[in-house]
Amino acid sequence: MTLARLVYYSGIFSGWAAFLGWLAGELFVLRGDAARGGWLGIALVGGLVGAAIGAGLTAASAMGERAWARMAGRMVLGAVGGGVGGLVGMLIGNAAYAGIGLPRFIGFMILGLAVGVVDGLADRSWRRVRNGVFGGLLGGMVGGLLFNPLVFLLASDSGIASRAAAFVILGLCLGALIGLTQVVLREAWLTVLDGYRTGRQLIISRPITVLGRADHLPLPFLGTANRELELEHCRIVRQRDGSFLLEDLQSRLGVFVNQQRVQGSRILASGDVIKLGANHVRFQESRRRSGAVAANSAMGVASTANHKSPPPPPPPPRRPTVAQATDTIPVPPPATTITPPPNLLPQHSPSEQRWPSSTPSGRPPLPGTPLGGDGTRR
Repeated sequence: MTLARLVYYSGIFSGWAAFLGWLAGELFVLRGDAARGGWLGIALVGGLVGAAIGAGLTAASAMGERAWARMAGRMVLGAVGGGVGGLVGMLIGNAAYAGIGLPRFIGFMILGLAVGVVDGLADRSWRRVRNGVFGGLLGGMVGGLLFNPLVFLLASDSGIASRAAAFVILGLCLGALIGLTQVVLREAWLTVLDGYRTGRQLIISRPITVLGRADHLPLPFLGTANRELELEHCRIVRQRDGSFLLEDLQSRLGVFVNQQRVQGSRILASGDVIKLGANHVRFQESRRRSGAVAANSAMGVASTANHKSPPPPPPPPRRPTVAQATDTIPVPPPATTITPPPNLLPQHSPSEQRWPSSTPSGRPPLPGTPLGGDGTRR
């Protein structure tokens, strides 16, 4: 069913259930006279009303699944929890009112708390338990505040009509506010856009939500058009960081997200359209949930950046090669060679050195030869 219908049916079912519970209490316990029953009689009536409201509320939440056997089991669990809560709540509420003058609606809040917890336990979801606690306390307080004024305004000789109206209003407030709390505090949900029973919606409150054509699933796809689907076709798994992972359970037809086949698994984003067989289902997340996931992702990236390993130490200096050493070590300039003037260089080897050609033969003069005026020997 749609989320709006969930709130509506939760209120209607709980209101009628409260009426049936009150009727049983009037017929078998009070017998038309509330004073005759005393505290114990009032507590028993509260237990019957609580059991009826618990059964009606769980039936309303399970009605959209069309799993009748499962619905019967949940109704029994809701009746037990609601009956205990109603019995204890009426005892505590009347004792507190008569003893220390506390408001009587405290007992109705305890009844609502028990009913809300049982609705979440029947679904095996602690998030539904949390939301049911909030809705039950709020519904019990509102219904309890209206209880005494209605009894006073509709007072009659026997008081039967006023008690009936007060208990019905109590059931309506409990059911509607518990259902409304589940819708308002939802984090992710599915909407069937096309296929089997278009328009259905499912709040994802469990750690694992399986989709397929099996009757026991919370959002089954039945009919002849889905006979090729697997009994458990795919599943949506809630991750530790709050994101949702879609996994294909090795189906023959496969699973598609935004017209792309999923290979193994894929993280879903708000607005993604899941296709399994002839059915199209939209996955959506609340804005606060999307913001929280984005913030967690950003914090994870920042944490990873802040915890990076320190950079490695610089490598030790390398010994220079011969070529590098030659380039870096200064080399003295080569020694310059002094070249004597050309007239001082010998023109011949010592063995070939000649005297000045003063004689015709070029030989040296013999000893004893007189010198001429020019200093030569004659």
